[in-house]
Amino acid sequence: MTALDGFDWRLLAYAGDDGDLRDVPSGVAASVRFEGAHVSGSSGCNRFAGGWSGSVEALAVGPLAGTMMACENDAMAVEAAFLRRMSEVARAIAGGDRLDLLGADARVLLRFQASRVTLAGIAWHATGVNNGRGGVASLVEGTAITAELGEDGRIAGSAGCNPYGGTWSIDGEAITIGPLATMRRMRPGPDGVMDQEQAYLAAMARVVAWRLDGERLELRSGDGALQVAFRAG
Repeated sequence: MTALDGFDWRLLAYAGDDGDLRDVPSGVAASVRFEGAHVSGSSGCNRFAGGWSGSVEALAVGPLAGTMMACENDAMAVEAAFLRRMSEVARAIAGGDRLDLLGADARVLLRFQASRVTLAGIAWHATGVNNGRGGVASLVEGTAITAELGEDGRIAGSAGCNPYGGTWSIDGEAITIGPLATMRRMRPGPDGVMDQEQAYLAAMARVVAWRLDGERLELRSGDGALQVAFRAG
């Protein structure tokens, strides 16, 4: 593990074309996470992933690959600068909750603030659930699935219709959830809500690994398939 590992680094400022640091506009979120030889995160609009090598004294990032969505102008401007500067990184200075990525001329290209990875104490709202047929489906309109992971090792939430509860624990990147207990109250609508609830509970039973990237939490099965995607509420 290096001084970069174990944190989600949130972008605070980036070097503009004139070299001066510019604050990230309000409402735009960019971040990076270093794990072993891998790097991933959000570039302001899209998600990216790639590799990095070296050490904090001499490092190289990339090449990076990402999604291709379009966003509002502020987000796209931050993303363009962020990705360009990441390709120019030559070293890092990490101390406390601050990370500066510098170029070959020792100029600060990107400035980040860190937060330790934590799952507990956050209201997680599901954005996608594995349907058990090889795909991840968005939630039925008008429904909500939640999970709250307690510091005491208890998990509770709503499966879309019924409340549920159980236990959870993590060990590195491994996570154990359940067994989960729930009521069996039927809900008349909207269409598909009960099937969705059963798919969610089945998906949670298959979860063995977790990955946190900014405000997005992914729970995956042993074969790497995404089971449930959450966003912090």
